[in-house]
Amino acid sequence: MLAALVAGAVTGLSLERLHVPGGLIIGSMVGAAAVTLVRGEGELILPQPLVSAAFIVLGCAIGVTVTRQVVGQFRQIAVGALLSAVAFILFGLAVAVALRWVGLAPDGVVLATSPGALSVMSAAGAEQGVGAQVAVFHTVRVVLVILSLPLLIRVAEV
Repeated sequence: MLAALVAGAVTGLSLERLHVPGGLIIGSMVGAAAVTLVRGEGELILPQPLVSAAFIVLGCAIGVTVTRQVVGQFRQIAVGALLSAVAFILFGLAVAVALRWVGLAPDGVVLATSPGALSVMSAAGAEQGVGAQVAVFHTVRVVLVILSLPLLIRVAEV
């Protein structure tokens, strides 16, 4: 367990230092996964108090970004945000159904195809015992968005 935590910290911090977007969470997942794979003895189980503490810190890290200014801006963008959220949720559900239909749905497919931040969705998946599957889906999504963003921005400006 200690090796996974150290490897996760080192890899996450390394990617953060290299300014890789999402480097802390992606790097820590990759580092910990590497230890688990090298061990070859199945999944490592972190102590529940440690996992709970990590989720609490993650929730607080997100919560403290909610300022009066953010709440004030929400009034201006509420309708667009709501329409966008509903569209993404419906699209995610459609993808989940399609994956089930063709036999490619992992455990936790609804969380895996739902919109949301990699950290939050992975944490929600971990709470339901499908963290790895959900994390893979969202990691692929985030990496593809990051890689395609320069092109998407140029196309959108046309």
